[in-house]
Amino acid sequence: MIELEESMAEESVAITDMLGCGLLQLAADDDIDTISRAEGFKVLFFSGGKSRRSDAHDVAVALREILKDYRGRVRALLVPGDDNPELSARYRVLATPSLVLLKDDAILEVIPRVRDWADYAGAFQRYLGKPGVAGTETN
Repeated sequence: MIELEESMAEESVAITDMLGCGLLQLAADDDIDTISRAEGFKVLFFSGGKSRRSDAHDVAVALREILKDYRGRVRALLVPGDDNPELSARYRVLATPSLVLLKDDAILEVIPRVRDWADYAGAFQRYLGKPGVAGTETN
């Protein structure tokens, strides 16, 4: 676990920050499937590992702000590793970094690569309503 955390620190300060403050949870492959089937809204962050370091950092910065806005309403999981073809296929990830938005056990949307802030904010608002306003979920 410590070795994995050290490799994450090399990837992105934003990822390390989210892991440290509890906004993002590092999950093993087995945990991801169990958690993704649980009730509630989740986001899986496929960072792409070291090969996608710069892009992953950009996505992580946006994700960190969104998770702060929706604190307590979203469970965020980091999918570690450079290449995880089985999980990528299962969650429809064709490019990294990607955010996979899930509700209960359904994939709502996959947001690939680096996007504008409005794309990320719009996706979360589409499914969760306005930031900070519990009970406004639309799906």
